[in-house]
Amino acid sequence: MNSFEVGSPIVHPIHGAGILKQIDKRQVRGRLLSYYVIDFPYSDLGSVMVPIEMAEKVGLRTINNNNSIDEIFTSLSESFSEEEEEESKSFHQRYRDYLEKIQSGDLVQVARVYRLLCRRSMVKPLGTKDKALFETARQLLVSEIVFSKEVIDSEAGAMLDEAMEDMIF
Repeated sequence: MNSFEVGSPIVHPIHGAGILKQIDKRQVRGRLLSYYVIDFPYSDLGSVMVPIEMAEKVGLRTINNNNSIDEIFTSLSESFSEEEEEESKSFHQRYRDYLEKIQSGDLVQVARVYRLLCRRSMVKPLGTKDKALFETARQLLVSEIVFSKEVIDSEAGAMLDEAMEDMIF
């Protein structure tokens, strides 16, 4: 099980990268529980409290190292496979698949969804739900790039945009 230090970056699989601000104790149903309080400076979310005993189940993890982020950038510019080219899935099936990948906490899966939706947006405008998934995936990627590469959010976004310019159809 991961043990996180106050002040260090931490990743929540759904909310992205943030800073562990404090460890708080609260009385809940007669039990004293300890919580990680995570601040998300690159999101409108604010703070989230995660019970320490649930951290592993929730999927809290440390920031990917610089090499892992570089691999993400490489995967963003790869050519598309036949499976990715397939458009036979219904919108609802595709949406569920994308949402599941985003919520998995696996940055590679998040990058794949971002890449597919970016490509789709170049062909035709994204619908409301696809646009929301696209923005969520982008926010998750940007927040982790910020902490991994030690850059500001606008620079992280520019790095992501540059990687997408190299996308091979």
